[in-house]
Amino acid sequence: MKTNITHSVLLMHPMRVERTYTGGKLLDQWQGIEPASDGLMPEEWIASSIQSRYAPDPSTGLSRIINKENSGMFLRDYISKDPEGVLGGKHYRRFGENQGFLTKIIDSDKRLNIQTHPDRTRAKLLFNSEYGKSEAWYVMGGRTINGVEPYILMGFKPGMTRERFEKMVASQDIESMERSLHRIPVKKGDVFFIPSGMPHAIGSGCMIAEIQEPTDITFRVEKISHPGKTYPEETYHQGVGYEKMFDCFDYSGFTEDGILEKTRIKHPAETIAAGTTRTPLINSEDSDFFAMERIQTDSSWQLDNTIGFSSAVVLEGSGLIRHSGSEYALKRSSEVFLPCSDEPYTISAAGDQNMDILICYPPGRRI
Repeated sequence: MKTNITHSVLLMHPMRVERTYTGGKLLDQWQGIEPASDGLMPEEWIASSIQSRYAPDPSTGLSRIINKENSGMFLRDYISKDPEGVLGGKHYRRFGENQGFLTKIIDSDKRLNIQTHPDRTRAKLLFNSEYGKSEAWYVMGGRTINGVEPYILMGFKPGMTRERFEKMVASQDIESMERSLHRIPVKKGDVFFIPSGMPHAIGSGCMIAEIQEPTDITFRVEKISHPGKTYPEETYHQGVGYEKMFDCFDYSGFTEDGILEKTRIKHPAETIAAGTTRTPLINSEDSDFFAMERIQTDSSWQLDNTIGFSSAVVLEGSGLIRHSGSEYALKRSSEVFLPCSDEPYTISAAGDQNMDILICYPPGRRI
């Protein structure tokens, strides 16, 4: 039920999450953490209400609020107090208290495990989840590691069968698994949409903003080894067994042109105000699951959240966000949750800086 509470800007504490792969040095630098180093905390979850699977601390993945009046409160708990008022009536009636998406910043210093995720039908069958895990990537940048430029793996090449793939996995023939996928070099500004079921892996040296359906369900096919770390079998098949795991892979084969046609997305930037450009990264034509855009401004602009909420993260620059008579300072890596509101949010760059902001939207939000 909607209350009469007036909701405004919620600043979020960082939420770094442990994963089975390593990285995080560029994340440290981006967040101003010194000395910057790679390790097992290579992901930042943005304004998240989703718990990480298999984390020792059950609160891992759940973002906390910075604002004094709600300091330390989980965003999930804040939403639950007035979900209709915070998320908007249309969203609440369809999705309840779930935001319907999750955004991460990923920084890998090694290739991630070759993996896939279930679609909604199999997620419901296997995990009683309303959500699968289709995802999209915006490449923020990267680094050369051991002479290797940033790249991604995705989509089987022509000729793959389930039987062939199962044999590769059973024998842990990593080289053959890698060769069975398309290797695509990436650079800052690239955008890809990865549908559930498609095999993929983020390569070494990538720093990526990922928006996805709100689950942490990942099927992995390579045995993981870290000094002092042992992973249970459930880490790979998520507790459903290997037979059902292999059911979730899409064995369709693509040429390189075909995989790029299916996954690469490029929309032109448009001027929306003096000194401000907007670039749709994932819009409603690309996906029914979420939307994401990039705003670059050296002045100010207004975000209209009349019909629903959004979240945002500052990629570069600094400035202010004003709403309902209050203002809040923003800097590189600042994360904010922006509730549904009849009053627009005004974001202004500081001085002659150029702010670069990623805005993320739930299902059904047209951009």
